[in-house]
Amino acid sequence: MTWNAGDRVFVRDRAWRVRAATPAPGYHVILELEADDDEPRRELTVIVPPEEIERLPNQEVEFDLGSLDAFASWASAHRILDATLVRETGLLSGARFGRVALEAYQLAPVLRVLAKPRPSLLIADDVGLGKTIEAGLILLELMARGRADRVLIVTPPGLMDQWRDELHEKFGLSFTILDNAAGVSRVQSQLPAGVNPWDVLPRVITSVDFVKKETVRHRALRKHWDLVIVDEAHALAESGTPDHPYRTQRTRLGLALRQAARGLLLLTATPHNGYWHSFRSLLELVEPTQATFEGDRSAVWRRIETARIRRMKAQIKRRLPDGREEPVFPAREVRGIPVALSSEEAALLRKVASYCSRTAREAEGSDDAELIGFAMQIVKKRALSSRAALAKTIEHRLSALKKEEEREEPPDPADLRDLQSNLPLDENSAERTAVRILKSAIPADERRRRSEVRALEGIRRALKKLPPTDPKLEALIAEVQRVLADDPQEKLIVFTEYLDTLSAIQDRIAAEPNLADRAVILRGGLTRSQRLRRQERFAHPEVRLLLATDAASEGLNLQHCCRRVIHMELPWNPNRMEQRNGRVDRYGQTRPPIIRYLYYPNSPEESVLDQLVAKIQQMARDQISTPDLLGILAGERRIEEGLVSLDPEAADVEQRKASLVRLFEDRTSDFVRHVQPLLAAASAGLQEHQRLLECLDTAERLLPDEHELEHAVLHTLGPRAAVPHPSWEGVFAIHVPWHFRGPGVAAHYPAVTFRRSVAVQHRAEEVEFVTPLHPLVRALATEARRRLLQVYAGERRLPPRRLAARTVRATEAPSVLFTFLGRIRGESGFLEEQILAVRVSVDGTVLGDPANNVQHLDLGTDAGEVERTELERWFADRFDRLREIAQHEAQRWLERRTEHLREKRQRQAAELLRDLEVDVADRLREIQEEEWRARGLIENTGQQRLFAEYESVRGFDARREAVRTHEKERRREIAAFAQVHAPEPPLPLGALFLVPARRAR
Repeated sequence: MTWNAGDRVFVRDRAWRVRAATPAPGYHVILELEADDDEPRRELTVIVPPEEIERLPNQEVEFDLGSLDAFASWASAHRILDATLVRETGLLSGARFGRVALEAYQLAPVLRVLAKPRPSLLIADDVGLGKTIEAGLILLELMARGRADRVLIVTPPGLMDQWRDELHEKFGLSFTILDNAAGVSRVQSQLPAGVNPWDVLPRVITSVDFVKKETVRHRALRKHWDLVIVDEAHALAESGTPDHPYRTQRTRLGLALRQAARGLLLLTATPHNGYWHSFRSLLELVEPTQATFEGDRSAVWRRIETARIRRMKAQIKRRLPDGREEPVFPAREVRGIPVALSSEEAALLRKVASYCSRTAREAEGSDDAELIGFAMQIVKKRALSSRAALAKTIEHRLSALKKEEEREEPPDPADLRDLQSNLPLDENSAERTAVRILKSAIPADERRRRSEVRALEGIRRALKKLPPTDPKLEALIAEVQRVLADDPQEKLIVFTEYLDTLSAIQDRIAAEPNLADRAVILRGGLTRSQRLRRQERFAHPEVRLLLATDAASEGLNLQHCCRRVIHMELPWNPNRMEQRNGRVDRYGQTRPPIIRYLYYPNSPEESVLDQLVAKIQQMARDQISTPDLLGILAGERRIEEGLVSLDPEAADVEQRKASLVRLFEDRTSDFVRHVQPLLAAASAGLQEHQRLLECLDTAERLLPDEHELEHAVLHTLGPRAAVPHPSWEGVFAIHVPWHFRGPGVAAHYPAVTFRRSVAVQHRAEEVEFVTPLHPLVRALATEARRRLLQVYAGERRLPPRRLAARTVRATEAPSVLFTFLGRIRGESGFLEEQILAVRVSVDGTVLGDPANNVQHLDLGTDAGEVERTELERWFADRFDRLREIAQHEAQRWLERRTEHLREKRQRQAAELLRDLEVDVADRLREIQEEEWRARGLIENTGQQRLFAEYESVRGFDARREAVRTHEKERRREIAAFAQVHAPEPPLPLGALFLVPARRAR
C-alpha cells in the first residue's frame, strides 16, 4: 500500500494526517504523522508494518444516502459539538454553567478579564459579595476557551476546604489539596516514581503558608500554571512603611506566582493598608507597567481601574421585572451591649490596665520594648475577653517571670510580624506565638521583674476574691435568652478571639436548661469531616447557637440559616470584626443582619473601641469604602500602641482617650480626602450595566435555553439511558452506554440535571449539574467530532452518518444546509470557533446568513419525513456543485469575521500601547523622584540641595531596569494579543437536505 502526504489514517485509536512517507528496507514505510484533532501530543512517527494502520475516507461530505441519519440525531450531534467550542471574548459561554443564581454584577470581573491580553485582575470587592463565585466564573470562562487547563489556588490554611467544596458544589470542578509534606507524599505514592505532583495535577489548592517555603515554592512553580488564584491576597503586599519597606516570604511568593502564571487573580476586600508602596506592590503583581501613582489624576485612575475591580454592597442593585431596582444586600444593624460592673470588678480591670501601661512605659527605650509592649497588649485584650482568658494569661506570665526554665525564645521575626499584621494564622499557631511572647518578653532588670510579679500576684488575688460569675458571660446569656424569647426560630453566632473564652462560654451555655445541647462548638484542630458535620448540625432546627473562634470561622458561609452575630469582645483590629460579620452579611442573605458586641464602658480601651465602631458604621452609611478604611486602620500601629498605654489611674487618661479618637478621625479624614477618590468603587454606568444584563440574557445560538442541552444529550444517549426522577422535575437518573464512557465519565449517575434553575435548588451531592464542561458532555462531543469532523468508524465500527433531511415550508425552494466548523486562531490558540450553516438552493443561490441559519437545527419542531427518491431527484446531480458554493461562502464569511476581529484587536492594542508609553514615563519619573529623596536632593520645601552626599544608586538603577524589562514583556503580550491569523479553510461537518413539505413525499 502506498502512502502520500495529506492522507488520513487511523492509528492507536486516533485520527492522523500523513506529513511524510519514507520507504525503508524490507518493504517497510516510515510515516511521520500529525494529529487530526486538538488533543495533546500533536506528532507521531510509526513504521508500517508492524504498526497496524487504517486509511480513513476523505473529510469532504459526499452524496451517499447510505450515510443518511435521522434528523434529531444529526442535529443533536451538532448542538453538543457547538456547546464545547471556543467563543469570542465578548460573549460569555462557560460562566453560565455554574451552580449559581447569577447576578449582573458577578459578570463584570469576567468581562474585564476576557478583554485583557493577560487574564490578571485584583478583585477587591466588599466582604461578602462573593469573590469566590466571581473567581469561579472567570475560571469556567477561561476553561471553556481552553485557557485554563492548569489551575493553582493559594489560600490561607483555614480556607482550603471551603474553596474545594465551593468549586465542586457551584461549578462541578474537582481540585486536589496539597496542604503539607504529608499530603504531597500521599498523592506522590499514587504516581509513577519520580513524578512531581505539582507538575501533573491539573487543579491544585494549597495554603499560602505551605507554598511560601522556598523548597516547596520551587517545586510547585517549576512548571507554568495557566491561572493562579490567591485569596486574602493583601498578605502578598510589601510590608513596612514607605521609608522602611520590606518584602516578607509572602511578598516573594507573590512575585514568584506572577512569573509562574499566565494569568493571576488576586482576591481581597482590603487591598490598601494606608501605605501607597504596599498597594502598589499588589498592582505590580497584576500588571507591573501600571503600578505607578505618578502623572495626572485621570492616568492614575485608569491604571487602578484597569488593574482592579471594586464594588461595595450599597452599590449592588437587582432589577425587578417591573423595572424598579432593589438592594441585593439588606442593611445591617450594629449596636453595642454595655456590660455593667460591680466596684470590685471595675477595680480588677483598672489594676490590669494600669499594670500593662506601666510595664510598657518602663520598657520604653530598651531593646525589648516592642516585644514587651506586644505582651502587654495580649494581657489587656484577654482581660477584656473573659476572666478565664485573663487567669490563664497571668499564669503564663508569672511562671516565666519567676522561673528562668519556664522562659522561651522569642518568636521568629516573621511570625511576630504576621501576628502584628493580623494576617490569617491557624488557631494553634496564634495561641503558641502569643504564649511565646508572654514567656519571652521578660525584662533583664531584676527590679522590673519583681515589680511585675507583685502586680500580677495582686491581680490574681483580686481575681480569686470575685464571685464566680463572669459579667460578660452573664450579659451574653441575657442577650441570647432575650432573642430566643422574642423569636424561638432565631439562630446566633458567638465569636471570640480566644480558646479559653470559648471554653468558658461553652460551660456557661451548658448550665442553661433551655440552651444545653443546643450549641455547636467550632474551633481549630477539627478535621475536615468534623468541621463539615458541625456546620451541618448548626443548620438543624433544634440547634440555636454556634460558638466559634476567629481562626475556625474562616470560610464559614452561614447567611442562609443565620443573621445574628454577637462579639464577645471588641477586636482591636476592626477588620477582624468585619470578617466575622461577613459570615452572615454576605451574598444570599435575605434578612437584615443584626450585629451586637459586648463591651465594658468603664474600660478606657473598650470605651475608645466603641466610639471607633460607631464612627465606622456612620462611614458605612455614608457609603465610604469601609474595607479600605479598615485596611488602613489595621496598618496604623499607633492606635493599638495607644490602647496599651492607656492607664485608668493616670490623670490624663481622658485626654489620651480623646487623642486616640482624634488620631482615628485624622487618619480617616486623610483617607477620605486623598485615598478614597482613587480607591472608590466605580459606579457602573448605564451602558455597562445594560451590557451586564445582556450577558445574563444572551443565549447560545444552538443552546438558546437550559432545556436544549438536556434534549440533545438525552437524545444522543438513547431512550433507555435516562429515567426521570419521581419527585424532582428536570432531574434524571442516567445509565451511560459503554461507548460514551470517556475519561471521567461514570457508568451511572443517580441524579443529574441540565438546568441551572434546578441545580441551584439542590446540593451537589444530591443532584449533579451537567454542563458543557462536564465529562459526560465532553465525551459526547468527542463522539460528535469523530463522526462529523474526523470521519472514522470508531469502536462500534459504525460508519459516520453526516447527512440528514427534514421538511420546510411548502413555499420554500429545495436547498441544502451545509455545515462547517469555522476557526480563527491567534498567537496563543483559538480565538473563536463557530458552526457555520450555509444554505444553498438547488439553483445555486446562497440563502440567509451562515451564522443564523442554525435555526433549521431546532429539535422542537417536527422535521417531517422525506422520501429518498425525492433526495435523489433534487440533489444527486447537483450536490458537488452546491457543496463548492457553500464552501466558498463559508470561507468568505470566515474571512470577513477574521478581519473584523483583527481590526477590533488592533484598535485595542494601539490604545494599550499608547497607555503603556504614558505609564512607563510616569513610573520612571516616580523612581527619579524617589532617588532624589533618598539622596537628600529634595528638602521638605521641594528645593534641591547644591551639595549632596554620594549614595549608591544601584537600587534605583535596578528599578529602572525592571521597568524596561516589564515594558518589553508588556509589548510582547500586546503584540501577541493583536495577532489574528488568516483563517484556515472551514472544515466540513455535514449536510441537511431541506425539502418543501409538498414535495417531501
